[in-house]
Amino acid sequence: MITHADLKNYGMANALQSLKDDGIANYIKILKIDIPNAHELVIEGINEANNNQFDNALKKFEQALTENPSDFDALLRAAFVYEFNKNHDQAIVYYQKTAELQPNEPFIQLRISANHYYLKQYHAALASTRTALAMKPDFADAFFNQGLCFYELGRFEDALNSYSQSLAIRSNHFGTVFNIGMCFQVLTHYSDAIENYSKAIKIRPKESDAYFNRGLCFHNLGDFDKAIKDYEIVLDINKT
Repeated sequence: MITHADLKNYGMANALQSLKDDGIANYIKILKIDIPNAHELVIEGINEANNNQFDNALKKFEQALTENPSDFDALLRAAFVYEFNKNHDQAIVYYQKTAELQPNEPFIQLRISANHYYLKQYHAALASTRTALAMKPDFADAFFNQGLCFYELGRFEDALNSYSQSLAIRSNHFGTVFNIGMCFQVLTHYSDAIENYSKAIKIRPKESDAYFNRGLCFHNLGDFDKAIKDYEIVLDINKT
């Protein structure tokens, strides 16, 4: 069974809803976005990022912050690099500094939440999602992150509610539908889980995880023929 800790791969890493690709590629895109009137060192850091030299980019951003500790562009991009390098404690520090400069920006609270989540600091992560949702009540990613944290805390009904709220805002999102399936599965509501895994499969027909978990649900319901069929699909997908 796919563990819930793996589910950040399906949405936790989304940096911006406007970016279509999942995962760390979003951070790289943001790092490479040119900004007008930026500090020369920030521009040099962006150029380093454009060449995929992220450690060198971080040095440039840090140098810019030595000259101006309140340089928002340098702080935000440094936070991205720290998160990219999985230095989540430092990423939180830098995101918090950006939040002091732009206290009404929900995206920053989302990133703070994400980094607390990666550190398994689920209560702190929930606090940041609540702050983000107070700023932007229709923030699908914040509800999604909230669901992740509730799940890890064993609050499966709350997780299901958060994912459902996220899905109401952003329909047909694979990670959300998949996670709803997992909540129903752990609550032993296997028919509901199957329904949601089937929806996830329609969104991403080549994702073997959804077939595998649906197969487990069929198995638990005693429908062995359907379970075997799903397991065979998993094997076929993983051959390619």
